[in-house]
Amino acid sequence: MGAAAALALAGCVASGAIQARITKPDNGGPVVMAYRSERFTNNGTLTATMPSGETFSGRYLQVTSDVDAESLDPYWGGWGVGWGGWEPWTDDYGPYIAGADVPTFIRNYSGKVIATLLGDRGGRMRCRFRLADPEEGMSSGGLGECETGTGQQIDATF
Repeated sequence: MGAAAALALAGCVASGAIQARITKPDNGGPVVMAYRSERFTNNGTLTATMPSGETFSGRYLQVTSDVDAESLDPYWGGWGVGWGGWEPWTDDYGPYIAGADVPTFIRNYSGKVIATLLGDRGGRMRCRFRLADPEEGMSSGGLGECETGTGQQIDATF
């Protein structure tokens, strides 16, 4: 029974590669990205290695109806508002609360994931993703984009 329980717990963690490429400046090269989910949450860690060798790492957060402003704060810190005109997601990453005026015990998934990563050379990167199947989390795949503190833009697919 102990082995079955350990196997069940191990199944709650997902990890995978994210195909990513710097798009600004033009054709800036591939970025090696990966995610690892945490057990029993919609959160995890994200890593990215740039063509220059700088490695970024940090936590990601899947935005659901039970995410409050305090939980979101570390992901916005120091970035200000907006994404330099990137469309169509500009400034729409607040908590998703469908039917907020009606008490519910059902978790609502926005399909949005955000992350702030810190580089081993002092840089910063922020990322946002839209999941293919929000209830399945990052393992369902999706599309996203990241931006470094120096203005590089990265497109991602997983």
